[in-house]
Amino acid sequence: MGYTWNVRQYSTTVPSDAPPDETLTPPDSAATSRGKGLDVRTITESALLMDVTVLLVLLRVLFPVPGLQGLVRLACPIPFVLLALRRGTRAGLVATVASFVLLSCFIGPIIAAQNIFVFGGLGTLFAWASRHRWRPSVTVIVGATLYGLLYLLPPFLFGLYVLRINLAHVLNDVHKQANTFLNSLSHLRFLSIRLGEPFVAFFSSFALGRTVLDGLHGIALTMLTHPLTTLVVFFTGYSLINVWAYLVVGIELFRRLPDEARRDPQGRTVDFFPLG
Repeated sequence: MGYTWNVRQYSTTVPSDAPPDETLTPPDSAATSRGKGLDVRTITESALLMDVTVLLVLLRVLFPVPGLQGLVRLACPIPFVLLALRRGTRAGLVATVASFVLLSCFIGPIIAAQNIFVFGGLGTLFAWASRHRWRPSVTVIVGATLYGLLYLLPPFLFGLYVLRINLAHVLNDVHKQANTFLNSLSHLRFLSIRLGEPFVAFFSSFALGRTVLDGLHGIALTMLTHPLTTLVVFFTGYSLINVWAYLVVGIELFRRLPDEARRDPQGRTVDFFPLG
């Protein structure tokens, strides 16, 4: 009798007047994630996908094989694309910062920042633009701006600082000596062999060759007399080509993923820049 009385006294029961939803139904994970932060599944998925990018970057940095680096880096933004499409932009940004911290332990913060912030930023931007139905051309332009600011500009400015180069002075000298530099190409030598004059004389003997040389001279003179514009055009073209390649490869890789990987937590299919 005493044992039965103790069990009845300390047993927990649900009050009869309590609503069944409050006692038996677990809280909505999406609402909890919005209110308090990322849920456990989002954090786990972010960790797995960011590890993929970290391994790709380590492969690219530690094994500098020509051609392999270019192929590997084209696939680096796709884990962030998949994560941001499935779990939201916030998860993509958090994974970018976490990947930077992890990768800094292996290759240092400078190289890690130059790689991870570019890949994570582009991947998250691509996913956000796809969700908001941006045109691919607009996405490439915005991505090229981000690429130039994060990947091209920092090492360029760092190199000017380390080498103590006065950019304004150098550009001014190039502008003044452009014509002299082009004329000096006719005296070009290789292994004490004069190549400039015979080359120019040979091509000038043909009407087409003379036209080509005159056109190349005009283009080179224009570029050298406007060095700052040339520099900006070069950076812009390089950024546009690279971001376009990232986007095209990302679209093709995403479409080859299994159907289960291209679903959000609610089971709905997500697409990345759908056709049509």
